[in-house]
Amino acid sequence: MTLTGIALRNAYLRNGTRSFLTVAGTVIAALAFIFLRTVLSAWFAQSEASASDRVVTRNAISITSPLPLAYAEKVKQIPGVTKVTYSNWFQGVYKDPKNFFARFATEPESALDVFGIRFVQGKREDFLHERQGCIVGTELAKKYGFKLGDIIPIQGDIYPGDWAFKVVGIIEADDASISNTMYFQWAYLNEGLPDRRKNQIGIITTTVQNPNDSPKVIKAIDDLFANSDNETHTETEKSFRLPLLAGSSVVLDALLVVRVVILAIMALSLGNTLAMGLRERTSELGAMRAIGFLPKHILSLTISEGTLLGLTGGLLGTLLAVPFLNGVGKIMSQMGFLSNLHFQPVTGVVSVLLAGFIGFLASLAPALAASKMDVVTALRRQE
Repeated sequence: MTLTGIALRNAYLRNGTRSFLTVAGTVIAALAFIFLRTVLSAWFAQSEASASDRVVTRNAISITSPLPLAYAEKVKQIPGVTKVTYSNWFQGVYKDPKNFFARFATEPESALDVFGIRFVQGKREDFLHERQGCIVGTELAKKYGFKLGDIIPIQGDIYPGDWAFKVVGIIEADDASISNTMYFQWAYLNEGLPDRRKNQIGIITTTVQNPNDSPKVIKAIDDLFANSDNETHTETEKSFRLPLLAGSSVVLDALLVVRVVILAIMALSLGNTLAMGLRERTSELGAMRAIGFLPKHILSLTISEGTLLGLTGGLLGTLLAVPFLNGVGKIMSQMGFLSNLHFQPVTGVVSVLLAGFIGFLASLAPALAASKMDVVTALRRQE
């Protein structure tokens, strides 16, 4: 019988019920850890997809306050600016309130250039000339089965009324968020509004010639409209998106804390199991020492048991995380929330290695105590 064989027997067969419960607890902890890490990664991935050469301008009061349409033309005159487009967030309901997805009324030609939009189906010219035309991202089209020529009815709320849009293109871009977005002509929205709401825009998106000059361009834009009736707040696209994602910062902070607590619980569970097992085997360890096993053998044996239990729980938790996360991701995608949530192999590998490392750390204290145990005292103890 080798040390490896003894470690495997003690870890899994010595007390089957205890080993099963310990591994089960580690599985749940690993699964929870992977889920939280994946949610946080998906949450912030949207801001990471932002272009480094784009800046966004909104009303300084809040994003819900509009800006005059004329601002877009003035921004074009600022040195360092290469392209400018503008848009309005268009909420509303598509068939059912749960069918949520991003919709923007935008100036078509400039938006295609600023966001680097590519047509998978349909033509650029169709979007430019079809007043009621809209373009939808590839993932959005797949989710709802949108095809060229389909009519998308929207019941407006921010902009009340019954609106209808004809799908004239299926699109994609380097920015992953566009695959779940719908764009339509700003002019179509504007002409359907009462006079008091016409010629107002939500945000202005600008590309700069050199991303390193973004701070200068940002300052120039805000200085241009300083002390006006509608002062502006301009920032990089990444900075603009991040507060929207981190608006629930308390929730995100709580998730980070919970993730640490989960790892602590995993370590305590493994440490408790190993300590109990070694206490029950005190006389057996004394006998091993008496027949020639060295302290380093006892240390290696005990650490191996903890590491094996940790690795087993981490591996099983990772295997369960694959269907679990893909299922949750599909549900969230249908709700229009965190559509990029899915199992990431790197996270799985990290979880397994971390579980094994925690098993190693949890076994250190009981392993050191066992290796230093006095042989005579150990042989006398009967549990």
